[in-house]
Amino acid sequence: MKGRCKKIFICMMIGVLSLSTACGKKKNEDADNRVVYHFGDNDITYGEYYIYAKTVYEDYSKAYGNGVWNLELSVEDENRTVRDITIEDIIEDINRVKVLAAHAGDYGIALSDTEKEDVKNKTETFYKGLTDRDIEETDITREIVSSVMTENLLAAKVYDQVLADYDFEISEEEARMITFYDMVFECYELEKDGSVKEYTPEKKAAQLERANEALSSLAEDEGTSFKDIVDKYHLKYSSEYTMSKSELIDEYGERVANSILSLSDGEVSVVIETQYGYHLFKMQESNNEELTKENKKQIIVSKQKEYFNGVYEDWVKGYDSHFDIAKDVDYDLADKFPYERSDEK
Repeated sequence: MKGRCKKIFICMMIGVLSLSTACGKKKNEDADNRVVYHFGDNDITYGEYYIYAKTVYEDYSKAYGNGVWNLELSVEDENRTVRDITIEDIIEDINRVKVLAAHAGDYGIALSDTEKEDVKNKTETFYKGLTDRDIEETDITREIVSSVMTENLLAAKVYDQVLADYDFEISEEEARMITFYDMVFECYELEKDGSVKEYTPEKKAAQLERANEALSSLAEDEGTSFKDIVDKYHLKYSSEYTMSKSELIDEYGERVANSILSLSDGEVSVVIETQYGYHLFKMQESNNEELTKENKKQIIVSKQKEYFNGVYEDWVKGYDSHFDIAKDVDYDLADKFPYERSDEK
């Protein structure tokens, strides 16, 4: 729940980037304008804001109940309500759509006749779903809904084009997921106060001797299992792991990671020393094809987000380098989301 609130992906919008949060209040001096905030050359009216907010409001209320909005979460050491976090996420999403749609011409992107008809149908469906109170509270027209739908579709097409222009090719080696046993003959012990006490040279030598003895057992008898070694030598920190190359490097360092990756299925490494002690690694599966395929997808998604973040940061500076969500938003108006808090009782 916490992660979803901090990183909203609005289902009717493009949903392409994790969102950030901020806080602040500014009262609109002319309430008749019904402008939630200014962004670039745009006045973001309450009606436009409401179109975005309504979808989130209905989805969250359906999934978690109306009480979710006053639920407090800890964000960057500050307690904030789901409602306040989500309001700011919506604002970020609106801005993102504006910025992306503004670059449609750069890519020669326009809506086809079929897409225009689709926007028309979705506009009508959305507008018919509004209550009389919705329209009275927001002054939403079909034209406003159509504009929002059009901008979102253009933004989505721009986003796809930005990613299409960049090569996100991932090698099998980078994505490869392996499963192995790590038999650890530890050379340290944890004290009661949580501190780490390193073994004496004599005790380390004894552990090395035990590790070499275990290696001989594995080499001489193919029937000797990982569990046999763990039980015989009372190994406390041994386990089976499934990791990618990057995870292996993070855990063991590049030297050890390369030694593990070089093993074939069923092969056992020589005794390898690390900061933890002496290890015997046995490869169970040198390439789990299903997990490798899934990891490749995740790596690509991560690289896409990283690349797009860089592009977007440059674009938003050119669009409105002075916008400050904490200072420039009329939160008294935005906080209606979509009605006053008292209506949630």
